[in-house]
Amino acid sequence: MNRGIKSLPLQAVSRGQKSKVKSGKGYKLFAALLLLFASIHGVGAEEKTAPSGKIKVAILPWKINAPEGLEYLRDAINDMLASRIGSEPPIEIIKESSIKSALSKYSSEAVTEDIAQNIGKAVNADYVVYGSIAVIADSVSIDAKAIAIKKITAPIFFASQGKGLENIVPLVNEMAKDTKAKIFNTEGITTKTAAPSESSAYTGKFVAKERPAETIKEDDFIIAEKINAKGIWKSLQFPTAMKHIEIADIDGDKKNEIVMIDSHSLFIYRLNGQKLELVKEFKGDVSVKNYSVSIADINNSGTPEIYVARMVNDRLNSYVLEYKDGEFKIIASDLKWFARVLREKAGPMLIGQKYTDTTGFFGAVQKLEWKDGRLQEALPLDIPKGLNLYNFEMADLDRNGTIDIVAFDERDYLHVYNKDNNGVWQEIWKSGEFYGGTLNRLELGTSSTNIEATDFIDIKPRIIYEDLYGDGIGEIIIGRNDPGLIGRYMKVVRSYDKSEMIDLTWEGYALEENWKTKKIEGYIADYAVADIDNDGQKELVIVIVMEGGIGKSYIMAYKMNPVRNFSR
Repeated sequence: MNRGIKSLPLQAVSRGQKSKVKSGKGYKLFAALLLLFASIHGVGAEEKTAPSGKIKVAILPWKINAPEGLEYLRDAINDMLASRIGSEPPIEIIKESSIKSALSKYSSEAVTEDIAQNIGKAVNADYVVYGSIAVIADSVSIDAKAIAIKKITAPIFFASQGKGLENIVPLVNEMAKDTKAKIFNTEGITTKTAAPSESSAYTGKFVAKERPAETIKEDDFIIAEKINAKGIWKSLQFPTAMKHIEIADIDGDKKNEIVMIDSHSLFIYRLNGQKLELVKEFKGDVSVKNYSVSIADINNSGTPEIYVARMVNDRLNSYVLEYKDGEFKIIASDLKWFARVLREKAGPMLIGQKYTDTTGFFGAVQKLEWKDGRLQEALPLDIPKGLNLYNFEMADLDRNGTIDIVAFDERDYLHVYNKDNNGVWQEIWKSGEFYGGTLNRLELGTSSTNIEATDFIDIKPRIIYEDLYGDGIGEIIIGRNDPGLIGRYMKVVRSYDKSEMIDLTWEGYALEENWKTKKIEGYIADYAVADIDNDGQKELVIVIVMEGGIGKSYIMAYKMNPVRNFSR
């Protein structure tokens, strides 16, 4: 094991410990356990500004598409939804007996939006929630819809997928959170989340429970023979699915911190010896949806800013943090751009783009700059038509001083563009295989009556252009999440079980593979090349989410050999 990066204990996930239910009694027991687990892990109440009247919600019986015996899940899921959605005082769940009475006239007819509307009117509901759950082999998927009865507004959609029956609880939890947040938004019930709340004041010191180090064998993470990995490290598991990571010195102490976001909150850690220690946490509730985090000193204050792209109550509401006067402060909020930092040879550039929930990203990708203490648009970025701020990277692939663009298309194939003699962007190469793959996506509004027809815009994984070995030859480092053969042809991929990291270089006519990691169990959410342990040597740092991308997560890092050890 190398000097700086050593192993930390990682909670083991045993594939052999998954429950297998084989009888009617077993199904009943499993359903009961679901309810018990759900009640223990309920969603806490949040402070809301509520209207004077009750919001009445009708939850229709769930449609179960599963092997015989799993019908017992219907009651379990309905009870879980009722407890989750009805946990807030403004919401009242309509009695099951009233719903059954209204349903009786429709016999065994499948529930359509028209039927749901009629039932909602019959029971005097404000909203009706209905949907289905499918269990095929060890795959579980949920499709749900909530419609407003007394308001003219688009339906609320939810679709998600996981592996194993044990994932029904987190799937239903997430669905209930999402549905409730959108109902509150429609009703004008606001949450106090315009600024993320802090878990503690920053003291410059780190307090963490001591945990014994554990040796991790090098064959736990085998690098292709062309790479000599001298050190491997895995963090303990985080109880949430992390989405994005950045590594930088954000407080001016000459040591790098680790900044991560999950769907709702932001976390600042530092790797101190063999311990990953929490410096700061900015909490957000279910009305907050984080999408990306970037770090750079764009305002030239001498301390890098943290740029967080997010939505609050389905409205774009990005914000900026900076370490000032001994604490992290929000220096800008309610920004109406998605934003990220673009790394250029001349230095970092902040770029942004506007967004609507009907058409997605719109307008030109803009360079953003600070002027008179405010973040403003400076000028449009010169990039090929059709790209958005998340699906490309700039690079000097031919090492001739001119800019090339490496970009994803919608199907996750890579393209390379450069300018012709007339200054017009031209595509010069397209990959024959896919890369990337993401679960970080924006949901577009839709008026469709088909609960599976919701449209999404993927926030593509980052494309890293880095001179890893200091020899002037830039590398493209990129992840690949594999959805399986069938998943590649689905409109929306909902889970990834295996993944890998790949290194590519430009050979004058194409990007060719130099090395790749062995297949990783889990979904690669994000990655970075940075000095995570402050020993002066860069590591490839990967955020991995288990259970297809919806479970717990952890960080894996390994040393990059400072000497290129393969011929070109």
